Amino acid sequence: MKRYIQIKGTKDGISISLSDVASIAELENGLIQHLKEQQTGMQDQKLAVQVHIGNRLFTEEEEQKIKAIIQENSQMEVKGFTSNVMTKQAAKKWKEAEQIFSLATVVRSGQVINVPGDLLLVGDINPGGAIRSTGNVYILGNVKGIIHAGIDGDKKAVVTGKFQYPSQIRIAGEIRSFDDEESKNKVEENILTAYLDDKNELMIDSLQILRKIRPEISNFQGGQ
Repeated sequence: MKRYIQIKGTKDGISISLSDVASIAELENGLIQHLKEQQTGMQDQKLAVQVHIGNRLFTEEEEQKIKAIIQENSQMEVKGFTSNVMTKQAAKKWKEAEQIFSLATVVRSGQVINVPGDLLLVGDINPGGAIRSTGNVYILGNVKGIIHAGIDGDKKAVVTGKFQYPSQIRIAGEIRSFDDEESKNKVEENILTAYLDDKNELMIDSLQILRKIRPEISNFQGGQ
């Protein structure tokens, strides 16, 4: 049964690999036997361990059983389980994060649009209107309302648009407002880019900066 268990040290700590062809009972018995044979003395500090379960998924109850066996029969503390298999919930979240939602409309006062992933809006955002996105926000129009990109803390998120009075741009936890007198009397004719620099300061620059700071956004392969 020990052949179903592999324990090794990595640069990130201890890794335990469990066979995905063995039954839960075989894994439990194999783990107990393997861990008891490897005990060489008690240590003062718990060793962090990641458990890899291959091409399968454990139920919460099965994870708790394996975790209890490891922690009761060794000086290791389970930090998490990894699998080659993606849950439906994780797959849905990944798909949402990778796609761009597109809208052609005017976001009016009092209207709030929430988007998982990136958003492309062809239209204006009026004062009092708001957009909240977990990813990037691209506006082909005038921005006079509130845009919050990277609402889950994504500091790589960017916002593009014609930022006008009295707009407010937020990226992750940083805020930049265009509600002063200088902004009030200015009509922005160019699409600008808002992003967080290396110091986590919210910067405003030309659209051309986007290609430099976020090259992964532009993936077009054709042309000269």
